[in-house]
Amino acid sequence: MKNAAILLALLAVWTSACGTATPQPTPTQAPTQTFPATITPSEVLPSASPTATPLPVQGTTRTQINVRGGPGSNFPSLGLLATGQEVHIVLKDPGGGWYEILYPGGPTGTGWISADYVQVDHPEAIPTPPQSTTTATPNGVAGLVTQKLNVRSGPAASYEMLGTLSPQTSILLTGKNEAATWLQIVYPAAQGGHAWVSAAYVQVQDITALPVLDAYGKPVSPVGQSGTPGQEASPTPTVGPAPQDGDSAAAPGIRVSFSPSGARRFTTLGQVSAPEGDMQDWVEFTPYAAGGSSAHLVVSLTCTGNGTLAVDLLQSGLPVSNWGGLQCGQVDQSILLNAGTTYQFRLTAVTESSPSLVTYTLTVLDEP
Repeated sequence: MKNAAILLALLAVWTSACGTATPQPTPTQAPTQTFPATITPSEVLPSASPTATPLPVQGTTRTQINVRGGPGSNFPSLGLLATGQEVHIVLKDPGGGWYEILYPGGPTGTGWISADYVQVDHPEAIPTPPQSTTTATPNGVAGLVTQKLNVRSGPAASYEMLGTLSPQTSILLTGKNEAATWLQIVYPAAQGGHAWVSAAYVQVQDITALPVLDAYGKPVSPVGQSGTPGQEASPTPTVGPAPQDGDSAAAPGIRVSFSPSGARRFTTLGQVSAPEGDMQDWVEFTPYAAGGSSAHLVVSLTCTGNGTLAVDLLQSGLPVSNWGGLQCGQVDQSILLNAGTTYQFRLTAVTESSPSLVTYTLTVLDEP
């Protein structure tokens, strides 16, 4: 055994001397690889698992129904769906009373309809947005732009223009000026996230809950109270003729079809002036009555300014007689009209000896 061990030691020395031993790399020397490196799973950064997009659930409307900008009747109508029309539902609100559907006519490609008037075979398959998802529940009053509309930094045409809004754009109203002729809206591109638009081109149901704001977006002090010490005075807006809105009998500024599942009330604000500026506004509506031929409407008209406003009711372009009439200051005026017939209010600034400007608020309620 001792001789064998000596022999092996001599053999190792001889092999080293001949240079046939393969040198081992030092700890800092990386061997050259001639093949792709294999990456172990622990070396790969974890990637987010793709979120599966639920397929829309098919439904069918049971009656003519309004498509709205959010899950509630207080949101503006984006259009109408006919009875028996197929819809594709992507979400339902947490209460299950409203469905979000694919609607190319909406500003975001979707709209909301009441679940009560939709036949769905598998409503349990309709997903509900997570609690963390922001829903369309407004922190203000929802409105709908009726004409191309300038967005300004303050409540008058003399303020800087920040951009424009297209017709049928849904907006969120957060305030109004003292005359309710200008509305503050959520506008992220503006400093402070708010801007102003003319109320004459916004369709809205009711603005009584909106706070009255000055040109800087601060609440106006109640009558009899002084303002905040050191508060900068609001600039005086420029007053002039009513801006032309381009509406007519053929293209009214407002079109509303009352229905049991959709609009039952609307409020519109506008301005007319004489002898210059926009002298007439047109508002079109179609009454509804459940199981009857006569519809009962309740109409209110309030006005501010230094002129007179004349209101005519027309049907197929002809004046309607014996409807009772409507004047500035009348509240809850009852009118009986034929259900399913389209009517128009023509609001005209009466020409007087001196220039006049009238700002009005017209509210129409179709009682059940």
